Amino acid sequence: MKNGLGKYRIKVLDILILVAALAATVAAFRIAYKSGGKGHTQLLVQTPDGIYAYDMAKDRIIEAKGILGISRIEITAGRARFLESPCRNKTCVQCTPISRQDEWIACLPNKVFIRIETDSSSEVDVIAQ
Repeated sequence: MKNGLGKYRIKVLDILILVAALAATVAAFRIAYKSGGKGHTQLLVQTPDGIYAYDMAKDRIIEAKGILGISRIEITAGRARFLESPCRNKTCVQCTPISRQDEWIACLPNKVFIRIETDSSSEVDVIAQ
């Protein structure tokens, strides 16, 4: 009796194609989530007084002084959002939390702007620990 598996043998070219597809998948994930290798992820908080950087790996609540008063910003589980702001419409508070490179939220009336940056080569006034 003949074994039916003989015609389904894996060939060298099949293995090479599988390895190439796997390598392309890994490369795509590294490009899409490129937070590793270039530095740590930080939240930049721009206020009328200056730009401040906060490590996104540490949960905290930040009080940022704007022209209308204090905006409270929360960093938790690698995501940042406005908790409270003295502006009238509270659009910034209603925004979805940010967690990826170059995402941002602004409270325009209070002149407080937050954005996420991975590359640590930017110029900042203060790095808060």
